Amino acid sequence: MIGDMVRPGAPERIAVQEAINRFTAEPVLAARDWPPFDMSAMDGYAIGEETLGEADQGMLWIGAPQYAGAPAQQLAPGEARPIATGAAVPANASAILVRERATIVRHHLQRPEALVAGANIRRQGEDARAGDKLLEPGRCISPALIGALCAYGVVSMQVCRRPRVAILALGDELKSVGNTLDTSIVDSNGPMISALLGNAGCDVTLLGSIRDEEFAIASAFEQLLRSQFEFIVTTGGASVGDRDLLRPAVERVGGDVQFHGVHMRPGKPVLFATHPDGATFFGLPGNPVAALVGARFFVMRAIRARLGLDAERPTRTFDEIPEAGPTRILKAMTREGSTDDCVEILPAQQSHMLRPLLSANAWVIRGGEEPSTLFPLFDTLNEH
Repeated sequence: MIGDMVRPGAPERIAVQEAINRFTAEPVLAARDWPPFDMSAMDGYAIGEETLGEADQGMLWIGAPQYAGAPAQQLAPGEARPIATGAAVPANASAILVRERATIVRHHLQRPEALVAGANIRRQGEDARAGDKLLEPGRCISPALIGALCAYGVVSMQVCRRPRVAILALGDELKSVGNTLDTSIVDSNGPMISALLGNAGCDVTLLGSIRDEEFAIASAFEQLLRSQFEFIVTTGGASVGDRDLLRPAVERVGGDVQFHGVHMRPGKPVLFATHPDGATFFGLPGNPVAALVGARFFVMRAIRARLGLDAERPTRTFDEIPEAGPTRILKAMTREGSTDDCVEILPAQQSHMLRPLLSANAWVIRGGEEPSTLFPLFDTLNEH
């Protein structure tokens, strides 16, 4: 449902040097040939076709050096020209003799052993031709891709805009990090969700906590809507208690609740709502592991859709009889290997227990009458 209701955002054009970890919004084409000309692959000597063949005792006179960046001149008859790696190859040169294999006698090059035509020459366009499609939409830009695109003459590219996310904690009892007493409850969810979404490339604003009052929550929502945040993520206040005021506040500002409550543990009270202005609301539970699960699997599904990416696939599906009952999302640790024994379900699965996350690197999703699956602890969008 979430993937169907969140659409890709408008793209923006940015310089290719600034595109690290951004996602392409349209195909990227090469702007020029690479290599842009026939280029020497080695330091050595450019020789003509008449010198190819069996080695003999003839000598080639050594011409002026050909350096990178200088225009190539035709080889004269009987000439061997010193050439640097990356230098343009003379049009009538047939091969490059590697310098280490050259024999120089009295400022002349002894005719080399047999060379294959084209040896040690990088041909123009052998890696890419101008107009070649290099990347499809939805590709995450890595440092290596930035280097390649620059070589192919790409100066700028259309990428998906960073999703704008506001994070708000609901609860009179919450205190910010560093502003607590021994008996205070720290808002650990806000920094955790902010880090998760920031690591996914979102433009995140962490707003702290707000008191449990419907009008105050709705007023905060109205301000965020005016500020054109695309995603409004809250933690706490999502259940059905007397002080759980998220849903009425969402509906008060015109939000359309698509679902409220999921048959799963942890994270049952999660809320998903849309707004006519295009914003999306996610109400995550207050227990920290439940909040993390909601952000990891529900909010990140929306972020993927916003970036034009498909739903995440599990890294593994287990061969076992599906279990009935609610879907359970279990903290797990995987080890090297490929057998079932290499996946350990960690102890302390309660939604308030954070210590297992210090060693967890995966989630096992079990139950709901579906085969069990394995997902990494975090959705690594940049590996897409």
